[in-house]
Amino acid sequence: MILVVSVFLAGIVSTTGLLWNSHSERVVPRSDAAVPGDTQVLRASQPKQWHIVPEYDRRMKRVVVSLPDDDAHPTLQHEVLSRLPDYAKIVLLAPANRLDKTQRWLVDQPYGDRTSLVPYDPQHRSGARLYLLLPDEESLVPVDTEEFRIGTQHGTQWAQDLFEVAADSNNRSVLLTACAHKCYQAMHDRMDRRVVSDNSYLRCLDFGSVDLQKLDLAFKGGNVLVDEHRGERIAFCGYDSVRTSRTVWEAFRGEKLSDDRIAEMFKTGLNVDRVVLVGGPDSQPELMYHLDQAMLLLPGRRAAVARVVGDTPRLEPDASRIRQVRAFLAELRVCLCDLGYSLIDVDTPVDNVLQYQHYVNAIPYVDDRTEDRVMLFPVFSSESVAQPEGFLERNIARLEATGYRVTTVPTHAYELTGGIHCLVNVVQ
Repeated sequence: MILVVSVFLAGIVSTTGLLWNSHSERVVPRSDAAVPGDTQVLRASQPKQWHIVPEYDRRMKRVVVSLPDDDAHPTLQHEVLSRLPDYAKIVLLAPANRLDKTQRWLVDQPYGDRTSLVPYDPQHRSGARLYLLLPDEESLVPVDTEEFRIGTQHGTQWAQDLFEVAADSNNRSVLLTACAHKCYQAMHDRMDRRVVSDNSYLRCLDFGSVDLQKLDLAFKGGNVLVDEHRGERIAFCGYDSVRTSRTVWEAFRGEKLSDDRIAEMFKTGLNVDRVVLVGGPDSQPELMYHLDQAMLLLPGRRAAVARVVGDTPRLEPDASRIRQVRAFLAELRVCLCDLGYSLIDVDTPVDNVLQYQHYVNAIPYVDDRTEDRVMLFPVFSSESVAQPEGFLERNIARLEATGYRVTTVPTHAYELTGGIHCLVNVVQ
């Protein structure tokens, strides 16, 4: 039986939440003034009563996957979902206007009876002003939609990017969401000074044993990785998360925060002991735009890190793109070594990198029944790129030597510039 969680209300993300009055803070994206209609006043984070369990210690008891508003079938996620343990509960965030198709599709899947559907209202508006939050821009970028179907609540297939997962003192799951995912939009038309963030629909996940908390930071989950070793909790944040957080804070408060101030906000919001900013001041590499495409944290102060193998292309723009990736990885390796990490090389041929085929974009977990450490490891069609003989087996052997049982997962998610880790968010 497929369960539809009954927390959805039609129009839940339209104008619900706090509508600010004249005494509220203003959003001022450069020359355009606006007022947020769905979030609290941005403020410095206060100490929180939750902690983040590193992904490698989660039990795969419950996962969240997500569909964009124009899709009814989790075909991109299917190979991953088919390889989850049979005790894993799946929460599928899906557009309400396609729910019947999604339900019919799930009936024939081996994990269908373990899947709960959480519908969201896929809203869009024409003739409204959109404020884009871009990682390579220092301010919100206003766009008038006119006839374009650009809206606020479009969903995404990348569930990993929607939130970080924590637990409170009662072991209740806490989903830490960003203040916005990709944009804000005027709630009615371009003259309306109120705006709504494009991740407001995530409040439909606030039910049962799950609590939702919105942080005053702008980040993608795949660009924030949390580790714990000997009682110290450490968060690695890709520098684009700093840039986007600064952009939003300046737009709402007119204050330009320093890197150190934003790092302190991440430290408090995520409730960790230390924050390490990776990259900067330039944007992260185009071909490796999130940390989960560059590294994979493992227990015992170890990290699997991508190692680009093969000659740098001679022609542009590929030559510059690969050099940028190599420079980023070199900096990352120095950073990890300075922190006392042991590194495991994950070889990634140049041709794979150019197609967003990242082998470190894997999913580690602990089997709740056997206590085995398991890793879902992506593999790509041999037709997509020419691969050096034996390199995949060597990668798997290195990971197995750390105590993991590796299960390969074929995927085409790279065609949309993502991977299997991007598709799934392990809640428990």
